Amino acid sequence: MNLEMKAIKHFASGSEETYCYTATVYLDGKPFSLVSNNGHGGCDSDYSHNNFKGDYRATMKKVDEYFKSLPNTDPCKYFPEGLEQSFESWCSEQVTNFLYKKDVKRALKKNKVVYRKDKEGNMGLYDYDIRYESDSLKRHWPDAVILNDVSFDEAMNIWRGHFDA
Repeated sequence: MNLEMKAIKHFASGSEETYCYTATVYLDGKPFSLVSNNGHGGCDSDYSHNNFKGDYRATMKKVDEYFKSLPNTDPCKYFPEGLEQSFESWCSEQVTNFLYKKDVKRALKKNKVVYRKDKEGNMGLYDYDIRYESDSLKRHWPDAVILNDVSFDEAMNIWRGHFDA
């Protein structure tokens, strides 16, 4: 089962307890579902895409069964056994990824973004003028990772690891 979310529109001003967004979900490369959330803490809404051919609810039931067959998410402090995966949690994760990508692209365009230790030895992200040479920054912090100089996927992983911690 190949799911992909496209045409994501996030409305930051409407996001209170959940993401306020709309998007289209593609199933095996074809439009399947229109999903949205009004941002007030409720569940996502999902509707059949106008171009979807077939029984939407029966197909959605298969999608739900697919997510139930997946292992729980990684354990964390509040959920030591992890969480059961669902279509709705997948949608939320897609919006999260979309927003992180926007943030990383904007940061890398404006600044040299350096992941380095601070005075106390804690890792952090620091912005420097885009005109700084990477070699100059590496001389000051040899163990630093300059996000502008690594692949976008690696920069995303570092960024997410920093903000999700």
